[in-house]
Amino acid sequence: MSPLNELLSRLGNIVDIYIGLIVFWFLVTQLPVYRWRLFFAKKGQITSLQEHEIYSGFITSVCFLMVRFTNDLMTPYLLMFDSGMNSRIKVFYLSGIVINTALITMIFVVHELRSCLFSKASRICLYATLLVMSLFFLQLGARGYVNFHGFNNAYSLGIWLAILIAISAMSLYPIRQTLAYFNKEKEAKD
Repeated sequence: MSPLNELLSRLGNIVDIYIGLIVFWFLVTQLPVYRWRLFFAKKGQITSLQEHEIYSGFITSVCFLMVRFTNDLMTPYLLMFDSGMNSRIKVFYLSGIVINTALITMIFVVHELRSCLFSKASRICLYATLLVMSLFFLQLGARGYVNFHGFNNAYSLGIWLAILIAISAMSLYPIRQTLAYFNKEKEAKD
C-alpha cells in the first residue's frame, strides 16, 4: 500500500471515530431528555423547530455512521474481486455510487417516516453526498471505461473536501449546544 493510501485509510478511520463521537454525543445528551422518542418518534411528536433540528441531526449522523461502517467492511472485499483490474475499478466506483444512493435514500426515508423537517446540516450533508456520487460517477467513466487516470488527485481532493464539509455540518449542532451549555453554567456561577 502506498504511503498516501495508508494516510487516507488512517484519516478514514479518524472520520469514522469522529462520526461515532457525534452519535455518542446525541445519545448522551438527548437520550435522557427524549428517551426512546429519539429513536422511535412518531408523526406529530416532533413539535418545535429545535426538535426537528435534533432529530434531523441524529438521523443524518446515524445514517452516515451506518454507511461508513458498511463501506469500510465492504471495500476490502471489493478490491479483492477476482477479475481484471478494469473490472475491479468499475465495481469499486459503481459500488460507491450505490452506497451513496443508499445513504441519501435512508436519510430521506427516515425523515419521511418521522415527518421530520430537514435541518440545514442535513441538507449540507446531502449536497456533499451528491458531490461524492458525482465524483464516483466521473471516475467510473474516466477510469473504468476510458482508462484515463488524470482525475485521481482531483477525485481524492474532492472526496475529502465533501467529507470534511459533511462532518463540519454534522458537528454544528453538537458544538453549538455544548458551548451554550458551558456558557449557561458559567453564567450560573457568576
